[in-house]
Amino acid sequence: MPSPKLQTATAAGKTVASGLPSAPQLCGHSLPMQALRAQIGRIALCGAPVAIRGESGSGKELAARAIHAQGARASGPFIAVNCGAIPEALMEAEFFGCRPGAYTGALHERQGLFQAAHGGSLLLDEVDDLPLAMQVKLLRVLQERRVRKLGGSSDEAVDVRILCASQHGLARGVAAGTFRQDLFYRLNVIELALPPLRERRGDLQILCEVILARLAPGQAVSLAPPVLAALAAYAFPGNVRELENMLERALAFADGGVIALDGLGLQSPAGITPLRAAPGLPERQLCLPGMDVCSVPLDVYLRQAERDMIMQALAQARYHRARAARQLGLSVRQLRYRMQKLTILEALP
Repeated sequence: MPSPKLQTATAAGKTVASGLPSAPQLCGHSLPMQALRAQIGRIALCGAPVAIRGESGSGKELAARAIHAQGARASGPFIAVNCGAIPEALMEAEFFGCRPGAYTGALHERQGLFQAAHGGSLLLDEVDDLPLAMQVKLLRVLQERRVRKLGGSSDEAVDVRILCASQHGLARGVAAGTFRQDLFYRLNVIELALPPLRERRGDLQILCEVILARLAPGQAVSLAPPVLAALAAYAFPGNVRELENMLERALAFADGGVIALDGLGLQSPAGITPLRAAPGLPERQLCLPGMDVCSVPLDVYLRQAERDMIMQALAQARYHRARAARQLGLSVRQLRYRMQKLTILEALP
């Protein structure tokens, strides 16, 4: 599959792309990946908005790049932005641009994401993180196909294909009241679901080969015989991104270019005994065999306690994140950050 050439810009996590074979791409020959590539090939031919759904680390941005690279806009720019990474106060300027003096520190005119993506594609990653006020403004742009810079008095036309990505799909946000239904209908014209790594274990070998070739170019690196079997038995809540991090760590401990099983840092589920939890919280499997509970590292215990508290608050709030955040004394953004860090998003029903 052709892969776009990457040129990175510094503002707000933007990535502009226009064609490079060495860039990461969707790999694998399993049936789910064959079906995914066939879907991408058909979707790329039309210009409709696409909502990409997939777990963290499953390759949502790679799928968006593939849609762009195989479509009629392949020669135009590809820009990806993480909607959760932009401060709310700067969102309008980042998306639509601004005039000099529009706000304190705005000394020069600048274009926004929509103007930069003109003639190409714009990926709104984690689009369900957008605050409701910004959702209204985005809806207007999608309807009118025109944007007005912050501090400006006139609109300018933009021609952009919108791609968006979320972990659980936009319908969940609509049901929870955190995502506008009218914007959902604008963005969710075509939905593309990405399979998690645990559903395509047959791709593990080729994924390992591709990742290791990128991490250690020109070096002869191999996996010890038990490694692939151990990886195949692992659930990979972080999907391909977790596999890459795991191999990068194992590569540092490889002896003679051979990655051994102990270098992966995997725990055997059968050899784990429960850790005493805080009162009112469920017990978790954290202690190794023969390990006294007091010898568990403090950061491990605190991480699990934080995870349990968030899961409990979410359950009490019926998985409404805004209510759970208020119960925990956090903002929705802070809660989402902690949920990503603690891999709670993958564990939600």
